[in-house]
Amino acid sequence: MKHAIQQTLHEGGLTLWALLALTVAIYSILFKVWRMLSSTRNAVSEKKWATPTLVDKALPWERQLPTSREIQRSYASFELDQMARVERRLPFLAVLIASAPLLGLLGTVAGMLVTFAGMAAGNDAPIDTISSGISTALVTTEAGLVIAIPAAFILALLKRQTETTHLELQKQLHARLAENSKL
Repeated sequence: MKHAIQQTLHEGGLTLWALLALTVAIYSILFKVWRMLSSTRNAVSEKKWATPTLVDKALPWERQLPTSREIQRSYASFELDQMARVERRLPFLAVLIASAPLLGLLGTVAGMLVTFAGMAAGNDAPIDTISSGISTALVTTEAGLVIAIPAAFILALLKRQTETTHLELQKQLHARLAENSKL
């Protein structure tokens, strides 16, 4: 197994090493965003964004209900602190994920150049020069797709969960404002 991995890395060349570095970056950022979204979803489900029902004053009879403006301010603060922290990383992740197949395509082009150079040399070119170029082309293309396809699915899931969390947060805001206006 170790020999097969070493041979694949050798066949893929520099492009495959770049793809491996890109893989580490993509999946570490995906994991970090997943954890941030999970903590944000927990905070939303516990309604941590909401201001206390009563604003504490020095004496018990001085307690007041929060105004609609205070509720909206608390909501906006939570949205900017927590939701934006997740949402601003998603476009960057999309760019990284989209670059994986392109980097694989770069390896394909490099491999095909080696193949064509071997074919252009005529009958003097050894068959392993031609086959190594084809191997490089196939390995990097496959690696780029293997990296990007699962990451794209995970990114789509993260986007959907972010939208769902945002909608739940808005629902809580409107319920809180309606509750506040009744009192």
